[in-house]
Amino acid sequence: MKKVIYLLISVISITSAVKTNAQNKSAYTWIVGNNASYGKFDGTNNKPQTGSFYTMSAPNYPYIFGGGHSNICDSITGKLLFICNGMVLYDTLGNIIDNGDHLVPNSIYNRNSYPDEFATQASLILPKGSNGEYYVFITTASDSMYATWMLPNATRTPNDLLLYNVVDMNANGGAGKVIKKNIPLITHAEMGRTNMQACRHANGVDWWLLKKSGYETNEITRFLVTKDSIYGPYKQIFSEPDFGICDAFGQSCFSKDGKKYASVQCKGRQLFMADFDRCSGELKNPKVFNIPIDSTSYAPFDNVGNFDSISGGGGFSPNGQFFYLSKLFNIYQFEYNISDSSQAWYNIKRGTDTTWVSFEYYGKLQLGADGRIYIGKVGGGFKQFSVIDFPDLKGAACGFCRKCFRVDNALGGLNSPPNVPDFNLGADVSMLPCAPLAIHQFGNLEMSQLEIYPNPSSSIFYIKNRKGKKKVMFNSVGQMVFDTTKEAIEVSRLSKGVYYIKVEGEIKKVVVE
Repeated sequence: MKKVIYLLISVISITSAVKTNAQNKSAYTWIVGNNASYGKFDGTNNKPQTGSFYTMSAPNYPYIFGGGHSNICDSITGKLLFICNGMVLYDTLGNIIDNGDHLVPNSIYNRNSYPDEFATQASLILPKGSNGEYYVFITTASDSMYATWMLPNATRTPNDLLLYNVVDMNANGGAGKVIKKNIPLITHAEMGRTNMQACRHANGVDWWLLKKSGYETNEITRFLVTKDSIYGPYKQIFSEPDFGICDAFGQSCFSKDGKKYASVQCKGRQLFMADFDRCSGELKNPKVFNIPIDSTSYAPFDNVGNFDSISGGGGFSPNGQFFYLSKLFNIYQFEYNISDSSQAWYNIKRGTDTTWVSFEYYGKLQLGADGRIYIGKVGGGFKQFSVIDFPDLKGAACGFCRKCFRVDNALGGLNSPPNVPDFNLGADVSMLPCAPLAIHQFGNLEMSQLEIYPNPSSSIFYIKNRKGKKKVMFNSVGQMVFDTTKEAIEVSRLSKGVYYIKVEGEIKKVVVE
């Protein structure tokens, strides 16, 4: 992982960022189950088209996409580019992308006959700029950690690795190739297997990647992901909730405006929610809400201690007023700004959405491009999801629609929607320009005696009383633009924006206009 000495939030062309994001179709196709069963959105409130990319005769059948999967589409056309099942990268024809196998250590890769990760949010794909390259992030277990899973009487199954890969979809005539592989971001740290999501930086271009890096504790690590580098890690530790050691289910999510973050996990009986600062990536004003414990509606399960207490997923309504929570047997709507918890929680679906024989439990939630929330499940034996049709409406008006998403020609069962961020979240102009991160590493800008004029300038900066001294100019993400010993710095060829000039430990912010 690249060690960063100077790190500032980038300020890029806001206008172009907003324009690009408004048309972004990177999540218009969802892989929802085995054999690349899909739902394809068209940008309206129409329900998605359905089908399957792969056939029974494909060379690597069966193709398993068990819940830890993610995918990415072309941002302009919406055409599916590739899929990650948490361990392997596949193209749209069912071929493994060049160098796209073994994206996790050997022990866990060989755990099953067909490598696949079922824990939700185990992988995530983000664009690496706009040149056809992509980051693929994967959370997994080292060989040594996996060995502890297999010990007699072992009860703990934490991951201890966060890795990233770089895929170049320009390679091999557009078929793609992994050009950087299994590069560590987090190592030797016990963490849950779920709860990884990303949100666009306030500049509308870069990304914040957040991973719940604690296991029983609520430690959250973030990285700033840009087209050139990945900066971090930056950690925040919250005193609660204690999520416990159950980590097979869970989900982290952001509100549609990027200003709220929430997470739930398995047997953890509390919902964590905080304000999200899209400039700094920090979580602020944390709150913890008790989650209702309800009946399973199946008498043999409703004995003392066996009530429905396992959370599978969560997501915000498009208007941000409600948070939806899926438990194995119940779906809740939570109006989190209401102080009376008895009024804030509304059970929109109690019990199964089908017969007990066919029920596979409620799992991960995902907001679609059509404004509906799709309810994944735990298991892959059947061809339907249930859906929340009107998630902005309160109570029963939200429209729980039983088994309303169906892939009739699915060659395998459906599992869950993919782990995808909101690619259409644009710049937040009200937050720009962002304050620098780790500004103390530059020195105190307010105390600097460095004199630079004119400032702003479109052509040249003059530096006073520093003859013969080395001057270093950095761009807004802390990368060195150039260094010189001259008193005049020519900037007419630089892009407009904020820069920093450092001379003998003093630094001054300048603006190229």
